[in-house]
Amino acid sequence: MYKHNKQLLIHGLFIISSFLLLNGCATTDEPYAVVEQEEPEPEVITVKPAEPAPEPPPARETVVYEPEHPQTYIVQKGDTLWDISSQFLRDPWYWPEIWYKNPQIENPHLIFPGDELAIIYVGGQKRIQLIRRGETGQALSNGMKVVKLSPRIRAQSIDASIPSIPIESIRQLLEKPLIIDEAVLAESAYVLDSRDNHLANAINDTLYVRNLDTTGNGRYQLFRPNKPLVDTATGEVLGYEALYVAEAKLERGGDPASIRVTSSSREILRDDRVLPIDNSNIERDFFPRAPKHDVKGRVISLLDGISQVGQYQTIVINLGLRDDIKTGNVLEVLREGKVVIDRNEDKPNFKVKLPDERSGIIMVVRAYEKMSIGLIMEANTPIRMDNMVHTP
Repeated sequence: MYKHNKQLLIHGLFIISSFLLLNGCATTDEPYAVVEQEEPEPEVITVKPAEPAPEPPPARETVVYEPEHPQTYIVQKGDTLWDISSQFLRDPWYWPEIWYKNPQIENPHLIFPGDELAIIYVGGQKRIQLIRRGETGQALSNGMKVVKLSPRIRAQSIDASIPSIPIESIRQLLEKPLIIDEAVLAESAYVLDSRDNHLANAINDTLYVRNLDTTGNGRYQLFRPNKPLVDTATGEVLGYEALYVAEAKLERGGDPASIRVTSSSREILRDDRVLPIDNSNIERDFFPRAPKHDVKGRVISLLDGISQVGQYQTIVINLGLRDDIKTGNVLEVLREGKVVIDRNEDKPNFKVKLPDERSGIIMVVRAYEKMSIGLIMEANTPIRMDNMVHTP
C-alpha cells in the first residue's frame, strides 16, 4: 500500500513539474508559442534565352547618286529633266524620287534656264533643291522658307520651262499618229468618194466621209493604214503603221459628211481613214517609273529607221495596256546573246550562249491596248528589230 502511494506521488510531481516548466517558457503576451517551419527551396527553372529576331533583308537601293555628281548645277537652255537628273543619278528615271518631295520644285514647270540647283539633305536623305532663280538672282532657302526680296510677278511662257524629255523628238508622233490600234482602225471613219469623183485628191478638194464624228472642233487628219505590226513571238496582228496623208475641215455634217482638204503631204485615196484632231491632251511632262510587274517583250517596229535606231528615235514594242504598261514606264532594251560553238570542248559542235547585253533604255510615250511606242532615252549600241525589252 505504501509502495503504491509513493508511485502515485512521484507521478503527480512529474506532471506538476512539466506544467510549471511549460508555463515558464511561455510569455505573458503570447498565449502559445509559434513554431516556424522551414520553407522548401524554390524550384529553379532554367529559361532558354529567346533566339534573336532575324535581321530584315537590306532595303533595295533604288536611287543611286553618281559618285562624281556636281555640288551645284545651272540649268541650261535645251536641258530636260532627264538630262539634269543624269548629272546627279546613275539611273535618271528615278528623278521623281528626288523632285516630287521637294517643295521648291514640285512642278517641273517651275524650272527655267538659269535656275541654280544643288544637292541638300532633307530628313537625312539627298534631294535636289532649287537654290537660286536665274531670272531674278533671288536666293532661296533650303525649302523651309522663301524670302521674297521685292513684290513682283514672274511671268514666263510655260513653253520656256524645262520639259521632262525632248518634246520635239515626239511632237510629230503626238500630233499625228504613226501607228493605229486595230480596234480603232475598225471603227474609224473613211473616205467614200470626192465631189469631183477623183481617184486621187489633194488640197482644196471636198471629200465625202462615212461614220464621221462631227461633235468636235471640226478639224480632222487623214491617214492610210500601212504594214501590219505583228508580234514576232505569237504571230498576232497588234495594229498597223499609219501613213500621214492630210488635214481637213468640216464643211457639212451628216452621213456621209463633207470635209475640205486644207493641207496634204501625199495624194488622198478612197478608203483613207479620218480621225478628229484633238491636241488638247498632249502630254508635255512624262514622269518615269518602272512597270508595276516584271514584263518581257520585243521590239516589233522601228518608226524612225530601217534596220537600226538610236537615241531620241522611236520604236514599237509588243506590250500595251493589257500588259499593264502605262505612259512613263521605263524599260531596258537587251541585245540577245548569240549561240556560238566552243571548239575547245571535247564534244563536237558544243554550243555556248553568250550573255545578253544592254542596248539602251526606252520610255513609253504612248500606250495602246496591245502595243506601245517608246522613245529611246539612252542607247549604248544601235537598237534593232526583235531586241528584247524588260523591266529594268
